Amino acid sequence: MEFLTPLRREEQLHCRRASAISKLLAEASGASAPEAITIAQSAMFHDIGKSALPQRIFRSLEPLSQREQNLLRAHTSIGKEILEGTETILSTASIVAYQHHEHLDGSGYWGLRGPEIHPHAKLVAVADVFDTLTFRKAQWKAADVQCSLEQCAGLQLDAELVHLLLSNFRRMLDTGQSVNAHSKQNTHSKQNTHL
Repeated sequence: MEFLTPLRREEQLHCRRASAISKLLAEASGASAPEAITIAQSAMFHDIGKSALPQRIFRSLEPLSQREQNLLRAHTSIGKEILEGTETILSTASIVAYQHHEHLDGSGYWGLRGPEIHPHAKLVAVADVFDTLTFRKAQWKAADVQCSLEQCAGLQLDAELVHLLLSNFRRMLDTGQSVNAHSKQNTHSKQNTHL
């Protein structure tokens, strides 16, 4: 494991969007305000384990080797280790970091199934996939995103949460776009202060 390095800007934006979308999805699911905040904070740290991985993995234009795939997969266990033992929300964040690539049918990274997966991790997983299908692709169509999420519902992702996200599709999309716009605005402001 390398020393921790800051996540690349793209990864930081992904975590911010996943956090904002997770909070909105938690609120839509009826979570209390404190629980929605805990979920959002956990989502902010879900990919922290990537900060300990060799950065060449993220820059590679070639398909990853089996060793590199295993390293990338390890970001969940590394994230759990980084966050484990912390107090308050970060203890939940360690669970979310470890479980956000688990699938209900047991086909995820570590083979956990349905009830073995923490409810917060299930919710963040839906937000994570939504963000990957939309904001992390150069081109996408709403119908394709909806179809992909529907195909995962009940097998990999919690069906109720998928349907809740889809019924609030526009709000989720607007939330992610708002994070991007805010980030661009902050970047522009920082550049102007250095002139």
